Amino acid sequence: MPLRRFRRQYEQLSPFERGRIIGIMEGRWSARPGSRHSQQTSRREDRHIVRNARVQPTTSSAAIQAQVAPSLGAPVSSRIIRRRLAEGYLGSWCPLYVLPLTPSHRLLRLEWCRARGSWTAAEWNQVIFSDESRFNFSIDDNRVRV
Repeated sequence: MPLRRFRRQYEQLSPFERGRIIGIMEGRWSARPGSRHSQQTSRREDRHIVRNARVQPTTSSAAIQAQVAPSLGAPVSSRIIRRRLAEGYLGSWCPLYVLPLTPSHRLLRLEWCRARGSWTAAEWNQVIFSDESRFNFSIDDNRVRV
């Protein structure tokens, strides 16, 4: 019974449309070899761009473009440079201002806490605690994105 229902649905289509639907359902699509545009940079040039960014991590994409332009055969935009850096897992990031805690730092903090474990409220009123790692009085904290 279900086969007849499906046949009835396909009888409304032309043989060409039926073939297209079957082709889509079976997934027999193939990409033609010349269907994509070729990349402007080769894999070797991509590695060269990523290497320049790793050697000098604070340089901009325009500066990398100016450094790499003589070695490339064709002019390349800074957008392509940024795309190649993203493919090389190099995005923008903020450098650390403080170092992560080591086990010796943790021991020193524990000693500090134990020494002040019996303080009174009057002594604690003279201490300022904050959850913030730094204080900002303006919106811009002058951190540089790399």
